Amino acid sequence: MGLRSWIRQRLNGDLHRIDLVAPGPVEIPPPARAGLQLDPVAAPWSVARLTDLLREAEHQPTVTTLQAARLARHRLSRFWLDAPVDQLEALYAGELGTLQRLLLQGPLVQQDLAGDEQRWRDQLAHGMAKPGEEVRQISWVLALMPYTRPGALKVSQPLQVLPDWLLGDYVAYCAPELEEQLNQPAGLLKAGADAPVPLTQRRGEQAMAWFRDAEVLARMRALIRQYKQTPLDQETLEELCGLRRVVAQLWLDVEVAQLQTLHQTAVGAITRALLLAGFGDELLDATDERARRELLPLARDLSQPRAAGYLLALLLFVPLESVTVESADQLPDWLTRDLREIAAQLAAEQVDR
Repeated sequence: MGLRSWIRQRLNGDLHRIDLVAPGPVEIPPPARAGLQLDPVAAPWSVARLTDLLREAEHQPTVTTLQAARLARHRLSRFWLDAPVDQLEALYAGELGTLQRLLLQGPLVQQDLAGDEQRWRDQLAHGMAKPGEEVRQISWVLALMPYTRPGALKVSQPLQVLPDWLLGDYVAYCAPELEEQLNQPAGLLKAGADAPVPLTQRRGEQAMAWFRDAEVLARMRALIRQYKQTPLDQETLEELCGLRRVVAQLWLDVEVAQLQTLHQTAVGAITRALLLAGFGDELLDATDERARRELLPLARDLSQPRAAGYLLALLLFVPLESVTVESADQLPDWLTRDLREIAAQLAAEQVDR
């Protein structure tokens, strides 16, 4: 047999053995363990029933009602650990958040813990302190709060690390000494000669009142989510346009010494959310166009004391990708860090698309 005949035979034989149409079966042996937790499924429960149990313990504190409330507390605590971390805000804004506050305001938190409750509390505290648990920190805090006495649970730098939707309840229950700092009004300056014409009449304390109202904040976040889903909805655009002007005006008015403090409030969180949503791309009317035009020269000089406020106000009216900060070392560290985090998050979202 010649070489060509031998090669042809081998190739033809291979083609007969390989199915070029249907994929062949791929058998991968299963692992010894898939990592499933085989504990029995917990008994069903409802928010309404847990609420009734806590109210009974509050109005008729007896051994029986307090014992039932202890079981309700544990069920809610376990829930916070199991809940998806990206849904905690929405869950807390509803009946589950109301249930948590009812628990913190009731008599149970003033009672000594049973032995197994102490072990559960210690387990939660240990989990919260473990390295690498930053993503679940809010879950740990929510689960642990009802197992601590008022003022006992302390989170490092809560004004920086806790989200604004939880911060108010945390301060009220765990750190009342921070209440004045959390709720202090933004110190306002009289408009300087170079200040742009005010963007809105809602300024100062009147504007800050919005950002202390949980319902108003929830509405703000809902609008931003709605814009990301349906960016052409005119009603959403108009409402966000009004919100943007209020936020920008706060950055223009706040005292230089209180810029970082304002950034740590809900104003900073909403500013960040607007930037991440890309709302700076939208100019709805002549007022928005004027804001962009007048803020651009003010934000260019980063050496001036009010540069951080001017820059944050400007970023709300321009596409982020169009802004380049050449001398970031002239900005305060808290702002530089925040802008880098925003840029990194936007870049990650672009990769995921």
